Amino acid sequence: MTMPASTSTNINTTHSSDPPAPTTSGGGVEQHGYDFIPESERYMTPRQLGLFWMGINSYQFFFVLGSLAVGMGLSLVQAVITVVVGNALFVLVAYSSIAGPRAGLPALTLSRAAFGVLGNRVNALCTWAMSLGFKTVNGLLGVFAVLALFEQLGWHHPGAVGKILATTIVLGSAIVIAVTGHRMLIRVQPYFAAAVAVIFALLLAFTIGDVDWNARPEHAVGGWDAVTLMLTAAALVASGSLSYLVVSPDYARYLPSATPVRKVFRNVLAGGAGMAVFLGLVGVLIATQTDLSDPVGGVKPLVPVWLYVLYIVACFTGSISNNASVFYSSGLALQGLGVPLRRWVATALDAVLALAAVLFILFVYDFEKALNDFLSLVNVWAGPFAAVWIVDGVLRRWRYDHTAIHTTDPSSRYWGTGGVNVRGIVAMVCGMVTGLSTIHSPLIDGWVSARMNGADLSWFLPIVVSGTVYFLLARGRVRAA
Repeated sequence: MTMPASTSTNINTTHSSDPPAPTTSGGGVEQHGYDFIPESERYMTPRQLGLFWMGINSYQFFFVLGSLAVGMGLSLVQAVITVVVGNALFVLVAYSSIAGPRAGLPALTLSRAAFGVLGNRVNALCTWAMSLGFKTVNGLLGVFAVLALFEQLGWHHPGAVGKILATTIVLGSAIVIAVTGHRMLIRVQPYFAAAVAVIFALLLAFTIGDVDWNARPEHAVGGWDAVTLMLTAAALVASGSLSYLVVSPDYARYLPSATPVRKVFRNVLAGGAGMAVFLGLVGVLIATQTDLSDPVGGVKPLVPVWLYVLYIVACFTGSISNNASVFYSSGLALQGLGVPLRRWVATALDAVLALAAVLFILFVYDFEKALNDFLSLVNVWAGPFAAVWIVDGVLRRWRYDHTAIHTTDPSSRYWGTGGVNVRGIVAMVCGMVTGLSTIHSPLIDGWVSARMNGADLSWFLPIVVSGTVYFLLARGRVRAA
């Protein structure tokens, strides 16, 4: 299916609309924000997209999630199954990436069709808040790695000065890449992917001989108790994939509209899920040998000094890699929220807030508590939001009026009722209620989950509910439009 330049009558351009973004050629700062990408400027290839996703997932977060599965009390085999099952949601990430080349729009622009021009600002706010959370978590992982490197270099008590310096290095590097824009992201991610993949492969080669293949916790559980524990661990693992569902078209929108669906799907799945599963499995295997409550220092007893230093480098470069992409989409979210700033200015402003959040947790809050509380909330909203706009896009065959989607007054065909598409909101709320009922976490214990002995279904059931409700409510109206 190819996407025509325009699929319906244009709206009068004198009406209130998002400001158009000038283009930029070659290098320099990208001037496009959450606007439509013309066909003439779509320079990407499916292979570049796959390498990008490999790079964005080349960070310690997935390694930590794998180790958490063991730390929660799962056996090695159970933890391996959990990592694979939890990352299976990346199939949806790969599928939803098709929206990028077909629509030429980022997620928070095309989702106006499903939620209304004003109604979608709620999702823009949630996307921005979630992005801030992931920037903070990723930034902290990078900061811990840099502090460990300081110690290896002889600075044994860096204190507050060292923490501030490490934070500046990690977030500063990411923000430079993000502010520069899409071309820079695509250019640097393959190098991050190669470096992290090689170093973690070396880590695995040096430690695999000591893996306890029959590892089981001292108080192992079986039967339904084991299933509920695996579902809870899978919910944590799936939070990574779910977070990408709300931004997946952002990175693929520079692909030509005629790019075959199978190539988009195959490259995103292979690059993104392949790297996430690999790092998660390494985390599982390492966790059977050492205490990874300190995910950096815990590796030190297992490997020679030179490899430990390389591992530290992989941890903080991976943090930079992922955060650069999160900063990029977070800037688009601020624009989607209605903040009248260019993308690169919004991204730079976002960096200041992320810096403050990282320093707050470093000096005031507990990292592990912050991580668990944050991941608990991601699944409740991200899945239902994504399910609605994906079903809406499929019903439309990813065709949008590029003038109307940027028109921000009642003349827009996507305005809805008072600026809100009630069907989309109702479907999303149904999914969120399902998520709150079926979640099991330190922060929230849902009513349904509690009666299923702690089984956590919040990472997939809300997607099914929201998608189904929206399909039933909106299919006739959307197809007619």
